[in-house]
Amino acid sequence: MKKMPTSLHLSVALSLLFVFLNFYIRGYIYTDSWNVLGWDVLSYYTYLPHTFIYDDIGMRNAQMMQDLINQYKLSGTYYQAFQIPNGNYVPMYTLGMAILFAPFFFIAHLYVSIFGGFAADGFSFPYQFAIGNGVMIYIVAGIFMIRKVLLHFFKDWEVSITMILMLLGTNYFHEAGSDGTMPHAILFAGYAWILWLTIKWHERPNTKTMCWLGFALGFMILLRGSEIVALSIPMLWNVWNKESWVNKWRLIWDNRVQLLLGISCFMIVPMIQMLYWKYVTGQFIFFSYQNTEGFDWDGRHILKVLFSYKKSWFLYTPMIILSIVGIFLMKKLARPHYLTFLVFFLAHFYLISSWAAWWQGGSFGMRYFVESYAVMCIPMGFFVRWLSHSRIWIKVLLSCVASFFLFLNLFQTWQFNNWMIDGYAMTEKYYWRIFLKTSVTEEDKKLKEINRSFAYTESFTNPEDYTKKTIGFFDYEKVNSVYIDPKFQDSTYALSPPYSCKITKDLIYSPTLQLPYSSITRREHAWLKVNLDYYPVHDLKDNPAYLVIHFSHRNKFVNKYFSASLGDKAPKLNQWNHVEVDYLTPYPLSLDDKLKVFVYIGSEKEIYIDNLHIEAFERKW
Repeated sequence: MKKMPTSLHLSVALSLLFVFLNFYIRGYIYTDSWNVLGWDVLSYYTYLPHTFIYDDIGMRNAQMMQDLINQYKLSGTYYQAFQIPNGNYVPMYTLGMAILFAPFFFIAHLYVSIFGGFAADGFSFPYQFAIGNGVMIYIVAGIFMIRKVLLHFFKDWEVSITMILMLLGTNYFHEAGSDGTMPHAILFAGYAWILWLTIKWHERPNTKTMCWLGFALGFMILLRGSEIVALSIPMLWNVWNKESWVNKWRLIWDNRVQLLLGISCFMIVPMIQMLYWKYVTGQFIFFSYQNTEGFDWDGRHILKVLFSYKKSWFLYTPMIILSIVGIFLMKKLARPHYLTFLVFFLAHFYLISSWAAWWQGGSFGMRYFVESYAVMCIPMGFFVRWLSHSRIWIKVLLSCVASFFLFLNLFQTWQFNNWMIDGYAMTEKYYWRIFLKTSVTEEDKKLKEINRSFAYTESFTNPEDYTKKTIGFFDYEKVNSVYIDPKFQDSTYALSPPYSCKITKDLIYSPTLQLPYSSITRREHAWLKVNLDYYPVHDLKDNPAYLVIHFSHRNKFVNKYFSASLGDKAPKLNQWNHVEVDYLTPYPLSLDDKLKVFVYIGSEKEIYIDNLHIEAFERKW
């Protein structure tokens, strides 16, 4: 009887492991264990319940969504969609993941409709159970698909070692076993599929393979727009010099009809999103990332992406270094494919590292790179091959390094799942304090970044741990932090004579304090304490006024917008009232981010303000 290949045994074992981990970690380790549809996933998923349960494709009923968020603890705030001028809400993310979730959504909805016992609201336990477990089908498919791809290049034992290093030795392990409803491990499967179709078409060009390749590329971009870099794989396949370029264009020309059909299949998938946008926004092309941090294309985040203790690729996923080395080994070991993998790696790395919120949320390591690991498996395979033919001391040394990286990834994943490694607040001192430890003390936790809650209002309770400085003062006379236009000065009411600041329908915004983050602190946070005196001459319930604090990034993205209604605490009319606000700075996207503090009115009725005082508190350690 023919012996089953080792890599096939391994694929089965890995599949069972990830299915088990997904169920176990969701069910027994995490709090709110089946809350798999919250936070970013909500933006991918919300298309389904709004369309098929609530008959609200435009998602206009924001209060209903907020009620669901509160009931199921789906998110701190409803940031997953934003309102446009026609009253509709548009999800931040495109609907590709909703298509993948759809079979399990309908299974759950059918179950609830027949058997009852749970709310048919799209978020009760059957929906979360069906989708949270159903997505493992895609992840398992990706494991078997990457095995097929690797077998095209490598011997069975090389494939097995490569799969162990890449699937267990990187943060793919966490994404596939603990966070399957996020797109990254599923996109890994998509890249494996694209690689396989690219290989098969270049071996034997045919219409069926080309159409599937076009569809796969289109669907990847529908899942996440950043996957447009996947186009580089078939475009550059087998291209490495001038002669190969000529041969590639000849191959394309000889199969131009197939190519046109492939392009047609490629376009079919994004058309689904375009039709949705047309229905909801009136436009076929719509930029849905308007309320996000956006990109910084100047490379300012590259070193942080690679080396930061907060969240970095090389520190929390050092195994990837061996795969990157493998790309350069391919120049000698697999020259026809060297350019393909080098260009893909550089393009994908630059795109992902240009995201302004470079630390990528509360994840274990740099999760946005996980999808690329399907492509990076091949350079890792060539690293394994090179190592197997190296001198014995190199073989022993680098095998020990790879083994340590594998152990470190598994151990640190365990630390993350047990709340020792923090997805938001890691620092150098804290990292080394807990390095290879199985427990953490409250004293250890003091070395982390401050715990940023998602509460709208915050209280600064430990000023003794901070040093204080004044960063802004307005008496609207001679001593002010910015120039005061005389149009604002009024002597009718003044707590500190002779002037106060009068805000009217013609001047609805007060003079604004603007300071770069670096002028406040160069650390990851500071507390602000803002004091203001105000004199209302009209009822603020009908004539609202607000104290506003926020940061802006490149004058486009507003980070942590906070407004305190001056009418909330029943202020007394025709006399001076006082308000004090605590504000924790957001994690800076850049040290150039601008703090803005001002008052504005929401009606045509005037209000008087005086003695706006802003203090910053910087932690002593």
